[in-house]
Amino acid sequence: MNLMMAHWITMHSLFSLNWDEWASIVAILTAVILIIRWTLNKAHEQLFDPIYHAINQFKTSVDKLNDRLGNSEDRLEKGDKLFIRHDEELKDHERRITNLEGRK
Repeated sequence: MNLMMAHWITMHSLFSLNWDEWASIVAILTAVILIIRWTLNKAHEQLFDPIYHAINQFKTSVDKLNDRLGNSEDRLEKGDKLFIRHDEELKDHERRITNLEGRK
């Protein structure tokens, strides 16, 4: 049993592969991982950054539009209140004029 256990790992091999073979495997895996990582970074920069930028511009535009809409609604409400007040003043003036004309 000890002889079988000692067979798969020796001073110069691991899983029946020499250390130089393991170094080649590690070098190839490292190169593949670096290439995949570089490709993903390039894809992120070239594909997704413009999309993120466009989405941020759209969000900014929508936020500005909402602010303008809120300001317009506030102005409309203030104008509506002012219109109602002027309408009441006009009716009051008309009543006074009618009263003055009725006295003649």
